Amino acid sequence: MKTTAFLTKMTCGLVVLFVFSFFGQTEAVSSEQGCQWTPVDQNSFPKILTMIGNRVRENYYKISTWQGRVKIVADVVDEGAIAEKMFRKRLRDDGQPIPNKIKEHQELTREFALDINKELLYESHYLDGRHEIIDVETGRKLQLKELVRLSPGKVILTPDYHLDCMHNENRDGVIVSRTVIKQARPQGELTCRIHLLPVYDPRESLRVFGDPLGETFAKYLAYIDKHGQSSTLAGYTMKVEVEECNVGDVKKYKIVLPGVSSGGPKVYISSTLVCSSEAGFNVVSCSTTDSNDRVFGHKTWDYGLINGVYLPLQTTDVRFDYQTGNLDAQSTFTFIGQKVNHPISDEVFTYKNLGLQNGDKFIDKILNKEYTYQDGELIPTSQNKSNLDI
Repeated sequence: MKTTAFLTKMTCGLVVLFVFSFFGQTEAVSSEQGCQWTPVDQNSFPKILTMIGNRVRENYYKISTWQGRVKIVADVVDEGAIAEKMFRKRLRDDGQPIPNKIKEHQELTREFALDINKELLYESHYLDGRHEIIDVETGRKLQLKELVRLSPGKVILTPDYHLDCMHNENRDGVIVSRTVIKQARPQGELTCRIHLLPVYDPRESLRVFGDPLGETFAKYLAYIDKHGQSSTLAGYTMKVEVEECNVGDVKKYKIVLPGVSSGGPKVYISSTLVCSSEAGFNVVSCSTTDSNDRVFGHKTWDYGLINGVYLPLQTTDVRFDYQTGNLDAQSTFTFIGQKVNHPISDEVFTYKNLGLQNGDKFIDKILNKEYTYQDGELIPTSQNKSNLDI
């Protein structure tokens, strides 16, 4: 199963109110415990949300470079017609009945390097643990079709282009060569082709609804200013709520934000965020429920203070199907060896960091030229092709 299909489902989710997408020395930061929540007067909402937004924004923009790796352990569950489609398209027919529920378990690592000022991203991804697909109802293991497997790969993103290093394997899964494709980068996108996994940007781990939290709160404050703290939409009360608690020297705020789901039937939802001073007022948990208090998703963050910046050490994400309430996907992201605001060599973001070996191909689709990698250099082939399409 390609990483693209597997992880795309982990990044999809509900949308709230303004069409947001849903979902050194290290000092450990704890999560929510022992709070006695007290409602906050609504006149204080703007001051509190502005303070939290400013603190989180200040932390976010302290980052100029960020390096490390993230270990991902994830499960994705498909049921009914979707499970059947997956089975027919990607799995080997073993003569047994088509499963009604399929669970895919995968363990992989994504190494990353980010230079924000230069708009450069590097990623290396590879499987480093179990990858199995099972029929949930019978427990039998299902097999992928031949040659359909996740291969390790390396990717570089610059302001102008996208380098994708694909590994070519034989029937036994042994890498026999590599091919690099250089393509123009669409403005604002993290990939240049729909079937390519977006290059991993660790800043996504600091966002809750797709935008930095300060921007999200600013939009809600504008909504409150226009409609008041509570308003009614199609019979549903859209109400922003804020509660606070103090545990020793730690102050926490619980913030309830109303919203509407996107895609499929319209569902009125509420996202409950907990922000803690112990994590620089970053969000340490977020639960999304419908108007009947049915949970759609729950996410948690554990932070560490690294070189003066609060960074996630681990996140967990559990999501449920909004129609059946059954488990849809769950994941744990564990960050390892993080460095922030340390110099990164320019060579990290060049083809010389893609692991090429003599004889490997480099195809430049911007210039319509082809090269062969030899002793650290790109040697033009004797006859370059036009309209290269890989």
